[in-house]
Amino acid sequence: MSSLLHRLARHGDISWLSYYFAEFICARNGSTIDDLLGYSAVLVSEANLSGNVCIELDHYSGRPLFHCNHIDAAEIPGGPEPTEWCATLQASQCVAEPGQPGPLIIEHNRLYLGRFWFYESFTADKIMAMLERADSIDSEGIDLQVDTLFAGSQEIDEDQKKAVLSAASKPFSVISGGPGSGKTSTVIRILAVMLARNPDYRIALAAPTGKAAARMMDSIRQRIDQLELDEDIKSAIPLQARTIHRLLGYRQQAFSYHEQHRLPFDCVVIDEASMIDLKLMYQLLAALPERAQLILLGDRDQLASVAAGNVLGDITGHGHRLDGVESKIATSTSLLRSSYRFNRDSAIGELAQEVNLGRGEAALELLRGNDRGLHWFDEPGEQVEKAALDWLYNAYQPIFDSETPAQALDAYEKIRVLCATNRGPLGVESLNQMVSKALLARNKIAETELFAGLPIMITRNFQELGLFNGDTGVLWSFGDGLRACFRGVDGDIRDLSVTRLPEFNAAWASTVHKSQGSEFDSVLLILPADEQSEVLSRELLYTAITRARRQFLLHAPGKVVTRAADCLTRRHSGLALKLGWPHGEPPPA
Repeated sequence: MSSLLHRLARHGDISWLSYYFAEFICARNGSTIDDLLGYSAVLVSEANLSGNVCIELDHYSGRPLFHCNHIDAAEIPGGPEPTEWCATLQASQCVAEPGQPGPLIIEHNRLYLGRFWFYESFTADKIMAMLERADSIDSEGIDLQVDTLFAGSQEIDEDQKKAVLSAASKPFSVISGGPGSGKTSTVIRILAVMLARNPDYRIALAAPTGKAAARMMDSIRQRIDQLELDEDIKSAIPLQARTIHRLLGYRQQAFSYHEQHRLPFDCVVIDEASMIDLKLMYQLLAALPERAQLILLGDRDQLASVAAGNVLGDITGHGHRLDGVESKIATSTSLLRSSYRFNRDSAIGELAQEVNLGRGEAALELLRGNDRGLHWFDEPGEQVEKAALDWLYNAYQPIFDSETPAQALDAYEKIRVLCATNRGPLGVESLNQMVSKALLARNKIAETELFAGLPIMITRNFQELGLFNGDTGVLWSFGDGLRACFRGVDGDIRDLSVTRLPEFNAAWASTVHKSQGSEFDSVLLILPADEQSEVLSRELLYTAITRARRQFLLHAPGKVVTRAADCLTRRHSGLALKLGWPHGEPPPA
């Protein structure tokens, strides 16, 4: 009989990548694959693929290590007691102590892939070093400058004022806030303070994706003229933002800026920091000059990055009260708690707040009202309800009625259909096929894969064309055939031959993850009908709701909504502990 791990891989319960990693580890150790070392190697590899930085042995102790419907439960081993487990792993030549080279690292009942222990430890050490030199910044006069900046405000937001004061006087700071909480106004004022103190201060603006960088620029350009600032300072505030990869000079699978060749800036401001994974944060910190300031902006309650880590969540303490923790990381974190995006007639902000607090029943009460910007398709089965399909067909029809690519992009960028999964009848792939077929028929266009009016999403970075994973555009018919039209960061439309594009997909619908860094007038969220679906989480539902400005439509049974609101995701990591946050969950709000 083949090994347990081989059968798990064959049935698809573990990846072949994890299986072969365990095979490599055990061969190097001179042991068989079906022992605790092999099982541990598979667990940490699978956890990493799922977004975890490490595995916490306590989490598996006394529980079945693997879940499989095709193998007798009696064959699945349980996790041993953590002390015994650690001792067994430490006896292996493939498991090293912290700071020692090895494919696996064990630290305080946490097992890491070697390189991810390094990324986490480097990140923690770098941030702690920045926090330690916080007192070295000359803060004389900053209070007066901040008071002056807010003097013209009709109503002073004390959270914003404290955030400006904190970030302007510290080498490292984080500002977390929900939609419309004033992060843009806050960062403009921070930069104004810095430039007033040093007009030659070199500042870089960046975000994890091209879409987020474009939105960052757009937000600053719209807001800067609404604030009372000295004209010289206003003209010195940078209006250009770029992706973090472009900031670090990413080319041919390598970064131009790194620990031996630092960035030429005094301050780096990163927006949408919740999307930054641990490896990218390591790359950014490694390239940061020794005396530079780093400001992270984001919403700590949103979905974590696609790749391993929940860096913003770890840095901000996963919901712990800032005034209840005596540490420098807490005093360098600012929360913006007021939202100015939604008017009094909108319930979208209220719905986001109830979900974020885990109040599923209260969220359902708001949805049952079916007004104030909310609409609920509450009895879906395994297929999308006809009423929901009719809504999205009508919502996307203006793309086909457009006379120019700019009009088509305007129509497309107002709405979005979001899904929790790519596959299945309620997933992105199925929705994209369904919408294309229906709209082609409605507009009497012969069925074809590519056609004028088709929204697309780039799925692979292509530096040479300035296209990045997640960028969206619309196909349009020109004299020489179909071309893909994209809106540049300056608002201009550029068109490219379809044959020159990197990989792309139809984009009538996209995943919630892909929508991060974007906002739309109307959002339709389609969730799985099964409340036991593993993709459901509070962060997913909250992130989707906060993409909507004016209208949020939800396609999901009530039991799915309450399950999602109740399911708080915590990725395994040691970063929060290394930064000084207390162990365990924060007390209920």
